[in-house]
Amino acid sequence: MAAEAPVKLWINAYEAPRVTDYHAHETGQLFALREGLQVIETPSGRWVQPPGWIGWIAPRCAHAAQSFGATAGWSLHIDSMMAASLPDGPHVFAVTPLVQGLVDRLTSMNATEPLLEPRRARLVGVLIDELAASARPSLHLPMPQDKRLAAMAAAVANDPALPDSIDEWADRIGMARRTLTRRFAVETGLSFAQWRQQARLLKAVELLSLKEPVTAVALTVGYSSVSAFIEAFRKHFGRTPSRFFEESVALPQAKKKPA
Repeated sequence: MAAEAPVKLWINAYEAPRVTDYHAHETGQLFALREGLQVIETPSGRWVQPPGWIGWIAPRCAHAAQSFGATAGWSLHIDSMMAASLPDGPHVFAVTPLVQGLVDRLTSMNATEPLLEPRRARLVGVLIDELAASARPSLHLPMPQDKRLAAMAAAVANDPALPDSIDEWADRIGMARRTLTRRFAVETGLSFAQWRQQARLLKAVELLSLKEPVTAVALTVGYSSVSAFIEAFRKHFGRTPSRFFEESVALPQAKKKPA
C-alpha cells in the first residue's frame, strides 16, 4: 500500500455560514479565505481570520469554528512531523510577498491530487519556514480559564460595546476588583482595558469583512468617535480600516471540497 502523502490540498467553497463543533485533526491545517470570515475558538482564546490572512490549526488541537457569510478558499493538511516548527496552538498569520508567491504557486497546481512530488513538498516546506519565522501578531483574543472571568470575557467579546466598568463586572461576578484585575492579567497576559480594546478591534475586523461601513463599525464596537476608532485600528494593525483588506491572498476560482 502506498504511503499517505505528507501534504494534501483542497479548494473549498460554501454558500452559507457554517458552525463546526469542537473537533481535532491528526494533521495540521493551514487555510485561507478569498471571501467570508472565520472565527476559530479553543478554551484558551479566539482567533479571527479574515480574507488575506492564513490560519493555522496544530495537529490534535481541539477547536470549534464559525464562518460568516459565504466562504471560499483553500486548506492544506500537513502531517505532524512536517508541521513541527509551527505553533502548537491556533494562529493567524499575515501574508508576506514570498508567502503570497508560494500560495499562488501551490494553489495553481491540481488541487484534487495529493501533493506527492518532491518539488511540491519543497514548496510547502518553504511556506512553513516563512510562516514559522513570521513575527507579525496573530488576530488573537486570549480567554481566561477561571469560570467567572471566562463568562465575563465571553460577554464582552460577543458585545464589546458593553459600557460596564471593571468595578461593575467585579460586583456582577462576585469577585473583588483587585482579584479580578490580577487574575485576568495572569490568565490573558493583558490588562482588562487592553483586552477589551483588542476585543473591540477584532470584532471590528469581523464586521468590516462583512462590508459594514466604518462609521457603523466604530459605533457597534463601542467607540463614540470614528476618528478615535480609526487611529486605534491603525496603531494596532498598521493600516486603516478602509485599507485593511487591500493586501489579500490571491486564490483560484473555488470548487467544492471533494467528499
